[in-house]
Amino acid sequence: MNRRAEKLVVKFNKASVRRMAEGNAKGAPTQPLFHYTNEQALFGIIKSNTFWFTSIYHMDDDEELSFGFDVSHALLRAAMQREDVHAKTFLKPLIEDYKFERIKARFEFYSASFGQKDDPEQWTDYAAGGSGVALGLAPGFFGLAKTDDFKPEEKIFLGKVSYGEAEAKVRHAGVIDSAISVVKQAYREGLLLKAEDEDEFLRHMAAEMYVEILWNSVTTKASKWSHQNKTRLLALNDLRNPQLEIRNAEVRPRVELPQPLLSDNISEIMIGPKADEGANARVRAFLDRNGLSKVPITAAGGA
Repeated sequence: MNRRAEKLVVKFNKASVRRMAEGNAKGAPTQPLFHYTNEQALFGIIKSNTFWFTSIYHMDDDEELSFGFDVSHALLRAAMQREDVHAKTFLKPLIEDYKFERIKARFEFYSASFGQKDDPEQWTDYAAGGSGVALGLAPGFFGLAKTDDFKPEEKIFLGKVSYGEAEAKVRHAGVIDSAISVVKQAYREGLLLKAEDEDEFLRHMAAEMYVEILWNSVTTKASKWSHQNKTRLLALNDLRNPQLEIRNAEVRPRVELPQPLLSDNISEIMIGPKADEGANARVRAFLDRNGLSKVPITAAGGA
């Protein structure tokens, strides 16, 4: 690729990372967040200091990604109507890829979800119909390390889910408008005169833009889901060069990632509203055996 064009791709990447980081900072929790699950999964998480992150393409809610993809497609189509011929060259294949199959073939985010304390919907949806438990984690757990020397399994992102079409449009417009601006600059400066330079540059720009579109799509949902008030931890794999080991790939792909901050940041364990009478005793015994005797156990509904 033309070296000057390559620098523009790098410039766009840095701007994209900055937008996502600023979004993360605004969504950083100030109170404990809770991971709703079943009893045996809780024991596994604590014993291994590991969370299972599920592929966002295999989440329980079919609408998890379609809302964000639909918003971004609408903005891409609107841009196609108003932009010049050079921008249209960039936009046309993105619009034709309506189901974002190119994104799905190239990048995969994996997600672990957290919600507010004692949320009735979360108990029903994620904690064995209310018979499970909720692992409370203090804000310190989500203060992810900032370093340029990540191991692949340590590169985890915090994503506070926002709700409503207006917010989704603002976020998707940011990446789309930024990408169009960079593409037009490359043409304006005569950096894409060779067909091979043009093709390579546009492919790299699309790949960089895809990451942020995918990010936005997994961290925005329709207003009707606002009661969930979710926060996600997200890990990214480049499927052309996977850095994370994918397990259960044929059914429900996941990655299993160590969480060294977990044990020191457990704020409480909540017992679900439909748990059996022995649940409290079993959880207490497990915590005591694993050096967590000071972690309190509470009941859903304050009972």
